Amino acid sequence: MKAYAAALAAVLIFSAPLQADEISDTIQEALAAYHKGDLAHTKQTLDYASQLIASKNAENLKTLLPAPLAGWSAEDGEAQAAGMAMFGGGLQASRVYTKGDQTVEMSFIGDSPLLAQFIPMLSNPALAGAMGKPLRVGTQMALEDKNGEIKMVVANRFLVTISGTGSRDDKLAYAKAIDLEALAKL
Repeated sequence: MKAYAAALAAVLIFSAPLQADEISDTIQEALAAYHKGDLAHTKQTLDYASQLIASKNAENLKTLLPAPLAGWSAEDGEAQAAGMAMFGGGLQASRVYTKGDQTVEMSFIGDSPLLAQFIPMLSNPALAGAMGKPLRVGTQMALEDKNGEIKMVVANRFLVTISGTGSRDDKLAYAKAIDLEALAKL
């Protein structure tokens, strides 16, 4: 347990920004508790720091949701990390786009252990073909199901889902508006 706490503290310390913030302050608190031998407080504080980092990652994920396309409007995007606990943890960001009575909803889900079990099915062409019609969004493989929902697995880490009452062309246009390189690097 000591090795785990020390290793996690080191990783978190070196991955934290240089300026003081709640994340680095919490990591420092955990490190101080570790040096005092208070392993219970160390673990609890590191768990909290991990939640803070996940929330920050979810906010970063939200910034990758595309701006509304011409003629469309959009709600502010939503991001959450804590709400993904029922799926084994992870990150989620979503946004709804509207044009008249048409809607397109886009969501990104990532870093989820449950999703990690689902991704191989979408990534395998033989299995994916049974789940929907394969298509390409740029160089990215995607699936369109019988309800017109488009799903893509990006970097074997994120599931992108595009749904709504918008036309197939609208959904594809939003799929193409995603900065897939930036998403893969997140």
